[in-house]
Amino acid sequence: MKKLTGFLILCFVIYIVYHDVTNGTLPAATKATTISHIQEAKSENRDSLNYKTMKIKAGDTILSIMEKERNGPLPVSIEQLIKDFEALNPGVKTESLQIGKTYKFPVYNE
Repeated sequence: MKKLTGFLILCFVIYIVYHDVTNGTLPAATKATTISHIQEAKSENRDSLNYKTMKIKAGDTILSIMEKERNGPLPVSIEQLIKDFEALNPGVKTESLQIGKTYKFPVYNE
């Protein structure tokens, strides 16, 4: 009897894993709706952000440039700074800045 119960539990667990992998637990429509809301928010952010254009020098990072401009710490998190920078500079990743190129940097008011 113990072997039969163990076998049934094993079959049930395998079925649950199979169902979770093939169908998932979240409906796909929710994901598409969320993506469209994020894209709208990004386009609104790009238009509403104040920015300053600056040229990159050797050794510059986004954080070092922003801290020099503010003469101190930032009023926003680093994650928010990266999101705003990438919104102002579409197609540019923060880790791939090129020396001599000009980029838009967000300006934050306290």
